[in-house]
Amino acid sequence: MATSMKRHLAAVGAVAGLSVLGLVANPAIGSAAVTSAATVTADEGKGTISIAMTGLNTTKAFVKCEGTVYQPDATVLDKTTKVGESFLIEGEKMVAGQILVDASGTGTSATFEDGEYQVRTKCKEDGDTDYQDPIPVSKVTVTGGKGTAPAGGSAEDPLGAIAGLINGVLSTFGS
Repeated sequence: MATSMKRHLAAVGAVAGLSVLGLVANPAIGSAAVTSAATVTADEGKGTISIAMTGLNTTKAFVKCEGTVYQPDATVLDKTTKVGESFLIEGEKMVAGQILVDASGTGTSATFEDGEYQVRTKCKEDGDTDYQDPIPVSKVTVTGGKGTAPAGGSAEDPLGAIAGLINGVLSTFGS
């Protein structure tokens, strides 16, 4: 009985060892990974942000890549700190449903107000529930945009924004 148990345990150990060896030899089987280089820039004088991705590789079927802009001081990048709409990064070889090898693409945002922002470049492969980040979050300074937030306030400080707006109107009529 003990000999039978030892043989059974040895067989289980051998199978587990081979499985681990297979994952080391081919990590794509064990996990998805999007890899790429990218350049994130504020388009001087235009108020937009551009992302250029190169060397984009996926281990599963490609779904999409996009850029998302966040408040400059955000420590959590989610819908509560997101600014504007995400924008797609597209390229000739960035075909949904295909495994990508050395693909490249670009994307440009809508126009933002002048100021600093954080930009997240994120991609999805087939089966991903969350986005993958092939590069770290970048910080950019936008110029030539829609102007700046009203003096004395911002979206985070609505009362200050209202006070700034009222002061601006009153100064126009000479208070």
